[in-house]
Amino acid sequence: MFEKYPMIHYEFNQQGSGIQEMTEPAEGMPENISEKLNPLAHSDYRLRGYVDVLPVFPQAEDDFFQYLHLQSFSHMYSQAGYFTSRQAVQSFLLVHTVSGNGKLEYNGTVCHLKTNDIFWIDCRQPHTYMTEGVYWEHTDIHLGGTLASLLYREFTAEGSCVMHTENPSVFLNDIFSMLDQYLSLEMHRNMRISHRIETLLVHLILEKNRSESDRFGGIGGLETLISYMHEHFREPLTLDQLSDFCGISKYHLSRQFKKSTGLPPNEYLICLRLENARTLLINTDLTVSIIAEMSGFENEAYFSRIFRSRFDVSPKQYRRQNRTAKTI
Repeated sequence: MFEKYPMIHYEFNQQGSGIQEMTEPAEGMPENISEKLNPLAHSDYRLRGYVDVLPVFPQAEDDFFQYLHLQSFSHMYSQAGYFTSRQAVQSFLLVHTVSGNGKLEYNGTVCHLKTNDIFWIDCRQPHTYMTEGVYWEHTDIHLGGTLASLLYREFTAEGSCVMHTENPSVFLNDIFSMLDQYLSLEMHRNMRISHRIETLLVHLILEKNRSESDRFGGIGGLETLISYMHEHFREPLTLDQLSDFCGISKYHLSRQFKKSTGLPPNEYLICLRLENARTLLINTDLTVSIIAEMSGFENEAYFSRIFRSRFDVSPKQYRRQNRTAKTI
């Protein structure tokens, strides 16, 4: 699968106990070197089978933490009895089950892994993964960088760190693209590697969330709801009404709506109403009370309070300032 890459081949049938003396970085060791060695620390393991490992290539220290970066990549065929148990490792780990079966213990849960299952974990947390059954073929990708943490939180927003991919070819193509870039000598190499890693991670996040979107009715279902809100924002819409309109629970509606628009449904409604009010304040001579009513607010006092909290001025002040600006 990865024959074209300069992988180093190891075969093993041994039991190890980690590298305990590395639980604290050696004094004077450069930070980037310490991070590269860190995945070996705080570890217990039993290695059985074989592994192909991509050599680590030097990177400029200034770029190492600025961008997403590859700490290590390996393709492993693990026999029965293999396990790795670690914690306090400054790394994020992405593991794809190519064939066979594995098991992950992480965050108080046990996940049984089958072909084309992918897990993404924060290695600072205690974790153990192992062969389940006769063998487990898997690729392991250790990643670092600030953005990795942000993307990981998005991937695990629903609580699970495991997904099943129905498009393994897309995932593999992203890996090949990342490895090709890692081995290249093009200008801005580290930036390009970071971009390839980000593409890989974003594709996983989008695919993992797709099943949630399908239960919402897909993108078409969301667009229908938003169109309804744009047409009826002047009415006293409630979350219960929006939930009934979609035929899903309030919890699921709120979660999926925010994922897609960046805002909860109620906040989205307030923004629609405020934008309508601002347009009327600038372009009409209607009273504030009438504008509040025409924009879906229950009364002038509530409208004025919300308006001031968002724009730091009252509706009347906003009207004066913007009309003056238009006439200059």
